[in-house]
Amino acid sequence: TRVKGYAFTRQQNGGSSKNSVEIMGTDGNAIYEGNRHEITGKNPWRYRGEENDMYQSEHDALFKSIREGKAINDGEIAANSTLMGVMSRMAAYSGQTITWEEAMNSTQSLGPDQYNWDLEYNGPEIAIPGITKVLG
Repeated sequence: TRVKGYAFTRQQNGGSSKNSVEIMGTDGNAIYEGNRHEITGKNPWRYRGEENDMYQSEHDALFKSIREGKAINDGEIAANSTLMGVMSRMAAYSGQTITWEEAMNSTQSLGPDQYNWDLEYNGPEIAIPGITKVLG
């Protein structure tokens, strides 16, 4: 079985703020968007359970862990998922496949050379896939 994944991202003023995962297959499609979880096609399915606020659930779990003295440590998961997001950006902006090792060893800096109160920000250069370099 061959599977392909595509990621599309945009950081643009006035653009859509939609955040979803959409998977398209030969026998159906799946979408995860907010409280919408649905599969259409040959084997349709839709989540019909109780809706919840993911942020409230996160807080409930945190407060429970504090009360029970069982610390929640999501540091490694958070670091890995952040790097995955950075890798997605690097791949989208450059049009290249970026490996975990390449991202970890990249010297690219997304911040200013120096932080100070007189910092002038002119915005980033517009990325052009296939031309924009993200490794180096």
